[in-house]
Amino acid sequence: MILLKCYYILCINYSMFKDRIHAGKLLAEKLVNDVNGKNSIVLAIPRGGVIIGSEVSKRIDAELDIIVSKKITPPNSSEFAIGSIVHDGTIYLEPNWKIYSNDEQIAKEIEIKTQEVQRRLLQYRAKLNYNFDAEKTVIIVDDGIATGCTVQVILKWLSKYNVRDIILAVPVMPAVTYEIFKKLIKSVVVLEIPTSFSSVGQFYDTFDPVSDEKVIQVLHARRF
Repeated sequence: MILLKCYYILCINYSMFKDRIHAGKLLAEKLVNDVNGKNSIVLAIPRGGVIIGSEVSKRIDAELDIIVSKKITPPNSSEFAIGSIVHDGTIYLEPNWKIYSNDEQIAKEIEIKTQEVQRRLLQYRAKLNYNFDAEKTVIIVDDGIATGCTVQVILKWLSKYNVRDIILAVPVMPAVTYEIFKKLIKSVVVLEIPTSFSSVGQFYDTFDPVSDEKVIQVLHARRF
């Protein structure tokens, strides 16, 4: 008699949100009490963050705007961030920056990324300048955060403005990144903080790319 052993593989579905609209609605409900009565603006990170930001801004009755940041990467390593930059040249440097700081191609990379950020901002909002009221509460929103490099530069950029409060709000962020941002910002609002994390998309049933046209459409519908 031959005994056959059957092995069953447990397939875990990590998805916690149907799509960005679902995640945005849930995030908005968690935020609403924190920002009740405050003069708030939702600052979404394109492209996916704009869908989240739209739901949040509708729920808390706030203006929706965007901020674009880009990773700075060394030659031949497009996914390895050594820093990040926004439109006005504000730059955040990761600790590994020193390894590449004398590479001649890095200066070119910074120039290219700055131009790209400016181009996208002009495409989405038709201007590069921002004017934050001193009493504003700025809510930075994205569809999720992995390492947080591109958010770090946004925080550095916002420090130039005399805004009342800054809240970082996302549906999902790995535990290790959450611990970093807890030390940087007084208010971090996250729906899910998994210890096992490979990508933001794994926590959504549907995580389709968001087009430039969709970003512009959403912004025009929500900007006051």
